[in-house]
Amino acid sequence: METLGWLLIPLAATLLGILWMVWRSRERKPVDAEQGMEGMARFREAMEKPLPPLNRRPADEDDAAADEYGDRR
Repeated sequence: METLGWLLIPLAATLLGILWMVWRSRERKPVDAEQGMEGMARFREAMEKPLPPLNRRPADEDDAAADEYGDRR
C-alpha cells in the first residue's frame, strides 16, 4: 500500500501540472471594449505598412557567381 501512495505523488503532480498549463494558456479577453479596439487598430496599422525591399541579387548574377567559383550556391 505504501508503494501505491508513492506512485500517486508523481501522478498527482502531473495532473496538477496539466491543469496549470491549461489554465495559464487560456485565451485572455480584453479588459474592456476600448482596449480591444485599440489593439485591433494597432494590428491594422501594422498590416498596412509596406514590406521592406529584399536585398537579393538577380538570378543571372547568381548563375555567374556559381560559374566563377565552380559550384552552385
